[in-house]
Amino acid sequence: MDDPSHETPPLRQRIEEAYLHELRSEGRAPVSVFRLCQGLGITEREFFSEFSSLEAVERQWWLARLEHVIQSVESGPEWQGFTARQRLLAFLFAFVEASMDFRSLLLVRLGHALPVQPVREWAALEERYEEFARGILMHGRAQGEIMARGPLSAAYPKVLRVLLRSVMAFYLKDDSHKFERTDAFIEKSVTVLFDLMGRQALDSGFDLVRFLLPGGLHRA
Repeated sequence: MDDPSHETPPLRQRIEEAYLHELRSEGRAPVSVFRLCQGLGITEREFFSEFSSLEAVERQWWLARLEHVIQSVESGPEWQGFTARQRLLAFLFAFVEASMDFRSLLLVRLGHALPVQPVREWAALEERYEEFARGILMHGRAQGEIMARGPLSAAYPKVLRVLLRSVMAFYLKDDSHKFERTDAFIEKSVTVLFDLMGRQALDSGFDLVRFLLPGGLHRA
């Protein structure tokens, strides 16, 4: 009887693993579909039966990582009772925790990008994240946690998108023990954001500025 532990992984998984291995080891994506297929010993037809392009391999991989985190936090027993602020915090903490498994890939993709700079490979991830963020915002408005401010309210999902990039940018530069400064940055940034969307921003804004100054973690 064949040992199932030695079965060949599905083609889609093999393509993803080969793509990500090169991205990690070389600091860039494979140069062509032909070269990737050559290394795997498959035909281009087989590749295109799974993915429409090389870029699609990575886009869909990032999207799958995000979906896993969203499903994880939404299935938690506390989720339904969380405020919007607590839901955003839970997601950001969970995403950073999960990203420790692929920090090297984040460094390749986001290590030199600004928080407001589009990253093509993150396009699908950010669209899904923005959809998820809209659900959090709707929950916050229904609970009176977020105030309606006319046209300004329409910008809130984009602000949450920049927040995610900012958290990742901070995390990739963080060298504190167990990334404790990243945790503090998340807490203070979310506090400022919800105060802006709520009623009061002044005190939390000053608190975030103090934190970002040298030695801020020990004064917080």
